[in-house]
Amino acid sequence: MMRIGSAIRRVLALALCVLLGCGAFAGCSQVDDIVSNVTAAGVFPVEVNGVTISSRPSRVVVLSPSLADVILALGCETQLAGASEGCTQSALDELEKVSADSVEAIQALQPDLVLVDPNSSGAQSALEEAGVTVLSVEPATDRSDFERLYSQVSSALLGGEAGYDEGIATAQDIFITLDNINRIVPKDTITTACYLYDLDGSAVTGDMFGSTIMSYAGVTNVFESLEGGTYDFQSLEIANPNVIFCAPGLKEQIESDSRFADFQAVQQGNVVEMDESLMEWQGRTIVETAYEISAAAFPQLLESSSSVSDPTQDIESQVSSALEAQAQYETLEQGDQGDSVQALQERLTQLGYLTDPYDGMYGSTTADCVSRFQTANGLEATGIADPATQAALFASGALREDGTPLPEESGESSTSQSSSSASESSSSASESSASESSSQASSASSGSESSSQASASQ
Repeated sequence: MMRIGSAIRRVLALALCVLLGCGAFAGCSQVDDIVSNVTAAGVFPVEVNGVTISSRPSRVVVLSPSLADVILALGCETQLAGASEGCTQSALDELEKVSADSVEAIQALQPDLVLVDPNSSGAQSALEEAGVTVLSVEPATDRSDFERLYSQVSSALLGGEAGYDEGIATAQDIFITLDNINRIVPKDTITTACYLYDLDGSAVTGDMFGSTIMSYAGVTNVFESLEGGTYDFQSLEIANPNVIFCAPGLKEQIESDSRFADFQAVQQGNVVEMDESLMEWQGRTIVETAYEISAAAFPQLLESSSSVSDPTQDIESQVSSALEAQAQYETLEQGDQGDSVQALQERLTQLGYLTDPYDGMYGSTTADCVSRFQTANGLEATGIADPATQAALFASGALREDGTPLPEESGESSTSQSSSSASESSSSASESSASESSSQASSASSGSESSSQASASQ
């Protein structure tokens, strides 16, 4: 099975440092070293999926490995009293484990809340009859549904309002990392892939979250149009994917099965075993999954050179550079103004998105330009210049609307160059006189720009 191991953990640590707001990357050598510190004080009682939770739970039992992964991502593991035997995350090694079907063992832990998903709800009725509060939470199916999942779990554990917001923020932070991964994978050709649970017709289909992870890792799921986690061999044969990901133990079967003899993935040695948990757990495990998929589908990211003894340092360097560049930006949106907005507008003008006058006010025209840039560069078109968008915008080689970079940036993209460019633009804007800034702000507030439909602040 292809696993990147310690290098993946180092990259994940870097990613988590950015997500948690840590300034120094050097202090984050292992993901397991990061100590949870949830400060959200939500409102109780709170109702989630029709279940009322009267107070902040302190003895939670989780019977779903995926939900346990979400709890770890939220930093709420200190509220756990136990978990089912399938929750094998290393951070939960010391937690008491119980059978998900043993009502007596679960009750013995004196839980004030039991979390289940549709795959782990066998004991739900019996527990409810015994007076235990049980909350069932559906797994996410795509990016927007991912926020729903996190907001529900976070609200249940941390309370409404602030707890809800904490869940949304954590979900968004995880996807910022996936955006960074997606930005470094090659996009010159379409790379197709699939994930097979077995050879009897079970696979990741388009209605499953694993398919979303595959897309962010840079590959197209050949079963994207299917639902229900099933496929027929003929459709797989016709699709003939570039890479076949499969559950442990299937690689040898596939390579020895005559039906697969003409598959390009078999002929080119692109059959890769990957544990099912990587496709099913929906905490920060999804980041590791995306790395493993991209590493297998795009081996050029892992190619060693004479100066690199560890072949994973290349991908680690690219991703960590992107993350470091992102860390220097704050989200900009309509209504914001100042030097950072002006630097943003200067870069949009340079790339040809913004052709109207601009003055450091983030208006509807700027938002539209940002949205068009996001679309052209493979980002979600929100019109909001979040850190991931700004890192891509100021990167050397950022794409114009026609899909090409500036001629002078058509060489190899350099994140360090983009960081320098962003800093220079910001510094230049900062050097403008206080009176000029005041004049601009006054002009904006007086409505002079509102008289021009073409103004970037409109």
